[in-house]
Amino acid sequence: MSVYLQEWKDERLTFDSAANGDIESVFSPSDKIWKPELVIDNSLEDLGVITAENLNLRYDFEGDVEWEPPTLFKVHCQVDVTFYPYDQQKCSIVVIGWGYTVEEVGLVFLSNAINLDDIETHGEWMVTKTETVKALLEETLDDGTKRQFPQLEFWISIKRRHAFYNLNVIMPVVVTSLLIALTFIVPFESGEKLSYILTVFLSLAVLLTITADALPPTSITVSNLALYLGIVTVLAAVGMLITVLLLMVYHNEVDISDSRSVSSGCILLLASVAATLICSSKRHLFGRRGSTKMVTVMPVNGHESAAGKQSRTNAGGSKESVTDEDASVTWQDVAIILDRFVFIIFLAVTVAINVGFLVGLVVGGNTTDP
Repeated sequence: MSVYLQEWKDERLTFDSAANGDIESVFSPSDKIWKPELVIDNSLEDLGVITAENLNLRYDFEGDVEWEPPTLFKVHCQVDVTFYPYDQQKCSIVVIGWGYTVEEVGLVFLSNAINLDDIETHGEWMVTKTETVKALLEETLDDGTKRQFPQLEFWISIKRRHAFYNLNVIMPVVVTSLLIALTFIVPFESGEKLSYILTVFLSLAVLLTITADALPPTSITVSNLALYLGIVTVLAAVGMLITVLLLMVYHNEVDISDSRSVSSGCILLLASVAATLICSSKRHLFGRRGSTKMVTVMPVNGHESAAGKQSRTNAGGSKESVTDEDASVTWQDVAIILDRFVFIIFLAVTVAINVGFLVGLVVGGNTTDP
């Protein structure tokens, strides 16, 4: 509800106050007095002349008329959701003199600022600035004649309160995105790696849907939050693909010493680089791949040997104990090394995306004028 104050002077309504009992002002029905025909140009509903049939007008002995019709205005605004939910918006109420040109009726502001005394505290928005702009609406007729109509623009700048969104949108998105990297520290033996990353992917898809429903349907501007969610969802899909490939490596039954396999050679080369970068304890074994046969770890008293003892079958069929100095790696070792390497990569990428996204969102929302 908005009280829209209008004042104008009508010389026909002047009267002698002293001759009428010192009466300074009187009231009259709205249909008995001339009123300017004003229209809200950017109205969404009830586009027409502002009226209030049951509201009386006050005028004084000098002919000054006051009219304050209580009206609910629904107007359209160009919304910029780039930095949602740290965005700022600027909306206007455009008032145009309908039917009267600037030579016949002139519109001026009663004050340079909008009166905010009746503005209640809103749970989602707060008013940051107001301004008034006087303009002219020009109309060109068929014969080329131009007519100008008076126009007043009331601009209100508002900023979204983001505490609610920090707790219910930003925090779940950031935390869920960090869960992607944790996929690569889930043990292969658990059998839950693929189901885990699939759950994270579905969670991100749900968050993307919820965020899209909260945004106004516009393609003029794209929300950075929606873009970020899309990137993280793609990152989760890539993580799912890598998880499947790592599971294939872990359960590979091809002899690891078979250098004739191009794919095996590429995987081992990648594992060698990854082992060096993450300083794996098995990185020294990749340089001598093929010099020893594939071995298996033998339990010692119910536990694996702390000294890294392994067994292999010699030419006579008996087993002999060897140390890590003579051992080679298995496909399981390769998968674990690649798993840890991908974990570090995904964690670094996710943290970088989150930090860049949050800093850009907050700084951009606070520094960009609506």
